[in-house]
Amino acid sequence: FTEPSPVVGLEAEYIGVTSVILKWVVNDSASGSYTYRIEVVNDTFVKNLTSNDTRANVTELIPGTLYNFTVFAVAADNETEGEGVSIFQHTKPSPVVGLEAEYIGVTSVILKWVVNDSASGSYTYRIEVVNDTFVKNLTSSDTRANVTELIPGTLYNFTVFAVAADNETEGEGEAIELYTKPSPVVGLEAEYIGVTSVILKWVVNDSASGSYTYRIEVVNGTFVKNLRSNDTRAEITELIPGTLYNFTVFAVAADNETEGEGEAIDLYTKPSPVVGLEAEYIGVTSVILKWVVNDSASDSYTYRIEFVNDTFVKNLTSSDTRAEITELIPGTLYNFTVFAVAADNETEGEGEAIDLYT
Repeated sequence: FTEPSPVVGLEAEYIGVTSVILKWVVNDSASGSYTYRIEVVNDTFVKNLTSNDTRANVTELIPGTLYNFTVFAVAADNETEGEGVSIFQHTKPSPVVGLEAEYIGVTSVILKWVVNDSASGSYTYRIEVVNDTFVKNLTSSDTRANVTELIPGTLYNFTVFAVAADNETEGEGEAIELYTKPSPVVGLEAEYIGVTSVILKWVVNDSASGSYTYRIEVVNGTFVKNLRSNDTRAEITELIPGTLYNFTVFAVAADNETEGEGEAIDLYTKPSPVVGLEAEYIGVTSVILKWVVNDSASDSYTYRIEFVNDTFVKNLTSSDTRAEITELIPGTLYNFTVFAVAADNETEGEGEAIDLYT
């Protein structure tokens, strides 16, 4: 037999993780009687397959590994071979596994993953970052990547592809969807402070803030309470009068899970107004007042006594629910107003007033 002509157009019709389908053409008039020997070589072994067709599925290959495939046309005697034609081809890497976020920040995410292939030491990785407005691709030589310059509080799809040593042959992508953290709220302050309620307000400047909700954590020495708000304002009710609270506000992304860093403020609620204000004694130049406060926090209160006549206003402070006001003018009308003051010495309750003549 004369040698068959070499095959032409040898190429990979399909490249998989553990298999490759090859195809080729032979133009000889005798090609109808040919078979084909496919020699499969990598650094560790040589394998030979036979095909009756100008196409062969080569299986049981190692992921992400370079192979030399050589195809020989064989004449009808099953001995006489043509010259071999070769092609080098990497199998696809296996998909990465265990893709997760090691860290989620406001404008960055650190991803990590695992690849178990024996050839993974030669892999690089392509990370595709997608949101509604753009697609971005990054490359990593490690099984970890820090993706930066992201938009706060925004949903991203991150897909990681293992890439073989030819920098072309990619495995199937493994994807994860994550929100970046919202930015911390700013300008947190009390719009109103009452006896049993506080109204807080704040600002968020993120472009995604229209989709945010807010978690308000309310803490004092005895309990922690969490509230939700859809607005950059929240009224917190059922508080204890004259009591110190720590209010922390967290912006929450549209998944209702991913929170920004909290912004905190410490505030006292107002003490309740004093009750039962009366004169225990009225003298020529002095008055002794007494009153009651029923708040559970009243042990920490002080009291401001404002006394007014037509010519002056004067203030005294008392640490007791009783005060003696001296140096008054005989036979004169005074307005005495008592305010309970919380332990910060600033937050005052509503005043309770009484008019008296010395």
